[in-house]
Amino acid sequence: MKVTWATLIGRPYAARMTRPALLLSLALLPLLASCAPLASLLTPREGGPAPRTAGPLTVGQTWTVSGTVEGSAVSSTVAVPDLISGAGGTATVGGLDQAEAFSRGRPGFSVATYDGDRRVLSFEWIGTNGERYTCRVDTLLSLPYSGRLTRVQGGNVAGGSCQASVSQP
Repeated sequence: MKVTWATLIGRPYAARMTRPALLLSLALLPLLASCAPLASLLTPREGGPAPRTAGPLTVGQTWTVSGTVEGSAVSSTVAVPDLISGAGGTATVGGLDQAEAFSRGRPGFSVATYDGDRRVLSFEWIGTNGERYTCRVDTLLSLPYSGRLTRVQGGNVAGGSCQASVSQP
């Protein structure tokens, strides 16, 4: 039995397919194959969209901030459950929540803020006795970030140094 193109692809199609059209389609095959990597880049990732970020802050992270003020060691863990844009940059909580927590001196409350215009990262938290700590990082070169630590308690202000690093990506 003799095998012809008509036998392989069916008579009606083979009758319409001309030799130049067949050669053209075979010549375009490598070109179509080269589009495959681009197509794979354009398809959505399996895990869905990338988490929201603001500078070094990414939703889902947990930061460990530690430092010393007047010889006393202090530390806090700051979670990034969400990022909210507002005055002064992007923060992990809204401005009203932050103002309410700091005005009441709610122990354990913490917030991370990134000011993209000034490229400044700040971590603020309230200690167990109502003292307010701020770790301000002006230079975002390499982890752990180093900055200035300020403690405000009553009318007293004390300074020191602090470090911040991602403890859970």
